[in-house]
Amino acid sequence: MASSPPWWPGPALRKHPLRRVYVCGRNLEPPLLSHVVNFPRLEFPLSGCYENRIEQGESITTVHLTPGTALFAPPNCWNVPTWRQSVRVMSLLFGKKQLGVSIVTAKSPASPGLLAQKFSQPLPVTGPLPKILEAMVEAALESAPQTIFTDLTRALLICVQQRVLSPEAPAAPPGKSLLEDICVFLQNHYQYDISRESVAKQFNISPNYLSRIFQVQGHMTFSNYLMHVRTDRAKHLLTSYDLKLADVAARCGYRDLAYFCRVFRRLAKMTPSEYRGYRKREGRESRMTNDE
Repeated sequence: MASSPPWWPGPALRKHPLRRVYVCGRNLEPPLLSHVVNFPRLEFPLSGCYENRIEQGESITTVHLTPGTALFAPPNCWNVPTWRQSVRVMSLLFGKKQLGVSIVTAKSPASPGLLAQKFSQPLPVTGPLPKILEAMVEAALESAPQTIFTDLTRALLICVQQRVLSPEAPAAPPGKSLLEDICVFLQNHYQYDISRESVAKQFNISPNYLSRIFQVQGHMTFSNYLMHVRTDRAKHLLTSYDLKLADVAARCGYRDLAYFCRVFRRLAKMTPSEYRGYRKREGRESRMTNDE
């Protein structure tokens, strides 16, 4: 096996073996600035205290994660980091095609969310890793005992480490790899007030170079990709909750409701209200068909 890359927290994981996993829910309306995406996520502190608001049962509670604990968010489940305490957190983002890794350092409430390092590589479609992820998502749907998540997460981390350290892992072209890193970042931070300039700064590149990567590798502009991500998240909120349109817009990173509605209509070919009504009618017709 190849030597560990400098960012992989092997010593921290050995020093603080996993003993508990908190699982996020999705039944209650996600608060403003919630982290919620359509792929599974695993977050665990390497040092300090990672304070979060999450849904447990039928209420929102605050949990304090320290090294040796982790937070698992199945697809479309949410959490809200408070960043009120010093902490260094590793996040594993299991996208459809790639594994994204980010290490975030928050030194104080005055300087939260400092993205320190990023890494991504193709996610295997066979082998134990996707099967363990599927088992964790199924266990969350069935409200399985907490010990099951601890055991599955331990196995998942072993598979991720083997993937990261494997010399046979295929390497993506530099431009494509960077594009995938940026796409994962946008999918996990769309709810914030972000811009081409702020994202370029996160990745230590120029705004013009960021635009060129999207045009050449992604075949669209940066702003168009961000609008597609936000519209996709808005569709989920409109379908899953009875939030007001202004609340949906705010949770998707839009401060201007009229602009949000224009963007949504351009991409979805209907207004947010029309989309919500269409999905509700579709759901009723589906239930009637099943009853028959």
